[in-house]
Amino acid sequence: MKVIPVAHGLEDVLGKNLPGYQRTPGLHMSDIYNDLFQELEPKRYVAGSNPDPLRLEAGQLLESALKQRLQAVLMGDLAPGELVEPEHGIIFSPDLILYNAKVRVGEVKLSWLSMREMPIEETNGLPPKFDKYIAQMESYCHCLETPYARLYMFGVNGDYKRPYQPKLQAWDIEFSARELHENWEAMINHARRQKFL
Repeated sequence: MKVIPVAHGLEDVLGKNLPGYQRTPGLHMSDIYNDLFQELEPKRYVAGSNPDPLRLEAGQLLESALKQRLQAVLMGDLAPGELVEPEHGIIFSPDLILYNAKVRVGEVKLSWLSMREMPIEETNGLPPKFDKYIAQMESYCHCLETPYARLYMFGVNGDYKRPYQPKLQAWDIEFSARELHENWEAMINHARRQKFL
């Protein structure tokens, strides 16, 4: 047997947006919450660093595949594309908008973080290491005027117990009006402080 490593030529496309998607110029919600969390957790979210393109690619592939699978199970606009928050013109793009008697923001996350602490029964919150996911969903819920969200999370290493087993879990989340208001105020105040607005 002869095995020869070859250049795959994918360096310039891995971790980029999926084919056919161009990001609209302007202020995006992700600009705000990414910058905010770089300020809140600078060791974890390093300003100016580039995310690992292979991890980004894995997340985009999961999101794309899960949307296709959900199409057969759920009613809704599974690929809403970019939307614009009317008051400030902030561009945002939830992964999913689900309709089942309620409008529900859906987010798909691929994570290498342990899912050990994630709830398996009803509770009042998620572990703090997932605060950025919550802030993102709250922002989208505010813009879509719904308190309802659903988080799909694929944990690559599950709960990090050997043997490592991936996990796919989902949670319905209902935010209070106060939670949505406080998050939105934090986002807008941060955007103003950083002169995004």
